[in-house]
Amino acid sequence: MPRSIIVIGLGNGDEGKGSVVDYLIRKHGVRRVVRFNGGAQALHHVVSGGVVHGFSQFGSGTLAYAETILSRFMLFEPLAFCREARDLSNLGIPDPYSLVTVSAKAPIITQANILANRILEVNRGGARHGSCGLGIGMTQRDVEEMGERAVVAGDLGSPAALREKLDLNLRRRLEDVREVSGAETTELRARLVATDTEELSAFYAEFALRIRIVPEEAILESIAREDTVFEGAQGVLLDQEWGFFPHVTRSTTTFANAETLLSEAGFRGETLRIGLLRAYATRHGAGPLPTETDGLQVPPCHNAANPWQGAFRVGWFDAVTARYALAACGGVDVLGLTNLDRLAGLPAFKASTSYVPNDHFPNGQLSPVHLDRETKFQRTEALLQATPQYLSLPPLQSELPDDLWRFADHIGETIGRRVDLLSAHADSRKLGRPV
Repeated sequence: MPRSIIVIGLGNGDEGKGSVVDYLIRKHGVRRVVRFNGGAQALHHVVSGGVVHGFSQFGSGTLAYAETILSRFMLFEPLAFCREARDLSNLGIPDPYSLVTVSAKAPIITQANILANRILEVNRGGARHGSCGLGIGMTQRDVEEMGERAVVAGDLGSPAALREKLDLNLRRRLEDVREVSGAETTELRARLVATDTEELSAFYAEFALRIRIVPEEAILESIAREDTVFEGAQGVLLDQEWGFFPHVTRSTTTFANAETLLSEAGFRGETLRIGLLRAYATRHGAGPLPTETDGLQVPPCHNAANPWQGAFRVGWFDAVTARYALAACGGVDVLGLTNLDRLAGLPAFKASTSYVPNDHFPNGQLSPVHLDRETKFQRTEALLQATPQYLSLPPLQSELPDDLWRFADHIGETIGRRVDLLSAHADSRKLGRPV
């Protein structure tokens, strides 16, 4: 019987999903990775044999020559895809395009969506949402509002019909930014106005000759019969329903999309749900990070600051949001803890086990309940002002397995759920719990 392994993040992203997917591909000999949410904003780093790559639209099994399948839940950006294919070719992957299959229903992130997204985000000034500036929210909105009029991968090989859709897309984006003015957005607006949909349509048509675009039914058939690793993007704390609005992604970051694909495929094999937590709290840019601190001096990592999201922020481990994420996604079969090596040798370590109670977390805890828009705003504001209550944990003494597991057990006790998998180094140290 085929086996499916679904990997998601339980934080704000940056939980080490890429390195774990690469590990699973190599360990189990799986030859395919399915992307099932998010889009070109992902950056999943894999280190293998001295080679380093941050995967965006290719699956994180590519360095092991695994196939990538982009489902209809993946937002696809062809220009960025070409750049990533070039980078992978330079790393020694002979023909990256041959390793990718795209659903004809996968939405296309247009250049107009990217530019309009950036104009609106810049216009927010100090009230930025933390957008990646890559058109994710606008593209998903098109899918939800426009249905078949939205641009999808199946349109790329039909230049005339595609041109009509691109023209409509551009008109919508110009309307979105019509009321926006100011020196900060002048250059972006000029680029948006100058968008050449005829030239873009011609590029897409040429691109469509290089990439394998298939009906969604063909993807479902392959999911039904072959072993698959499903690679999630972002994390549950950024989910469009369960995250802390407005600092969320326009995407479902739980297991839900992968499980929908498996159900539609009539999958009858074993499914393993893996959720990952970083051993300390992190966040890119704006939004709640209750345990943020200057006192956690961890070594630098691949997750640097960028012009759109801003600073890469760190904090003590937050068991409150960890428990919340686990409940929101319906629990996991395997709980992984990553980036432990960055904590080895620190003189002290703390974990937040509750917050000072208020109306939004009366017991000092968060509960995953459906909220209306206004209440979501209020809860986020409360989180931005939250006061964590900490428990001091024995620090991680070394990277020896016994010390790693001892530290993981302390983390597990704060969550109320045992840790099953450790990642201590991006390139090699993945440890399953000793029997």
